[in-house]
Amino acid sequence: MRKLTALFVASTLALGSASMAFAADTTAAPAADSAPMKMMHHKDEGKGGPFAGLNLTEQQRQQMRDIMKESHQKRGPGMKEDRQALHNLVASDSFDEAKAKTQIDAISKAQSERMLERAKAENKMYNLLTPEQKKQYNENYQKREQKMMDHMNKMKSQMATEQ
Repeated sequence: MRKLTALFVASTLALGSASMAFAADTTAAPAADSAPMKMMHHKDEGKGGPFAGLNLTEQQRQQMRDIMKESHQKRGPGMKEDRQALHNLVASDSFDEAKAKTQIDAISKAQSERMLERAKAENKMYNLLTPEQKKQYNENYQKREQKMMDHMNKMKSQMATEQ
């Protein structure tokens, strides 16, 4: 169960920041979140990642695109097949715990490899930045982390209120 939870959290974090390399030169204004229990589908959120607002040169942008393209090409088959295989085990007439564990381990390993590849790519992109851009990147990262923690705390308090 821990591996499945870790997989879910890791997938959410990885997918949530997938397009930050293609961020605009300016940080998008955050959308107002008034719906209770709203998932993290905020308008223009993809443009609010750590690389937003860094005033990248065209050369930096192109180098980042190239890095991301190379990173995507190194990835193995998608998660869809892995999820489908796990679903087939869940939706069978009898549950085979050993097969499910094997499939979950395979999914975890693949996700770990994707996260490692992404971290390598992001490090390459980070090292393209000037010292001023690196400072802004780190500030953007801290703001994003705080926003995520605030959102998680809000979700926890809403869930506690509903119980």
